[in-house]
Amino acid sequence: MNLLIVDDEILTIEGIMHGVDWDRLSFDKVLTSCTIDKARRFFQEYAIDILLCDIEMPEGTGLDLLEWIRDAGYKTECVFLTCHEEFTYAKKAIELQSFDYILKPIPYEELTQKLGQVAARVEKDRQSEQYQAYGKQWIREKCFSEEKTDEKGTKAIIEEVKNYIREHIGEELSANKIAGHVFISPDYLTRILKKEESCTLVEYITKERMFFASELLKTMDFPTSVVSLKAGYSDYCYFSKVFKKIYGISPSQYKKVHRLNGGKPPV
Repeated sequence: MNLLIVDDEILTIEGIMHGVDWDRLSFDKVLTSCTIDKARRFFQEYAIDILLCDIEMPEGTGLDLLEWIRDAGYKTECVFLTCHEEFTYAKKAIELQSFDYILKPIPYEELTQKLGQVAARVEKDRQSEQYQAYGKQWIREKCFSEEKTDEKGTKAIIEEVKNYIREHIGEELSANKIAGHVFISPDYLTRILKKEESCTLVEYITKERMFFASELLKTMDFPTSVVSLKAGYSDYCYFSKVFKKIYGISPSQYKKVHRLNGGKPPV
């Protein structure tokens, strides 16, 4: 289970990291961000189960971030932090299905308890989804002919997932959205993809986005910033960083190589 802490004040983040009794909690990863843009990138890289977020920040509000999360289809639970007890904030937080709302200065014992409660909610929802998935999977298996094995059924699901990702490569893609398309739980999707493709869902999506981008760079005359958007990345700098990590050169260099040198690497 992963937690993301978002606050523009570094001291607040450090206080939380030192003040919360993490031994009483069971998070696999605790990620931190001082900006909304970086927080969004974390959602593209990791499955964020719980968001602990400040409301008032220079580049936008935590409410804006949660609205983006809901629009993207993520089911992340959220606890807001704020210095002001304003009704309009509370009302909007409730509309966006925020789990809770805590006033600063943060009482760390209360926050530890609250994070434990949110984690319990996430685990309960996972179990509920898993039970539903079992039922849907049973129906799905009954729809396959008796001659088809479970392995073939799994491969059919994976192919459907791959097709969905390719058809929606430029959109926000989450485990919840993709799993819902093929009527299975996100956890089950993650397991079977890992088994069949030897990678996580995020890694597979990234690989497909980068391949799509590389083909556009080779065959179309789009600016690299447009390629970034078409491949599903609103942050060009982040897109360029990921592209270079995979292909060894920047998108603009890659485009130049394949246009001027016939695909040969630069000397």
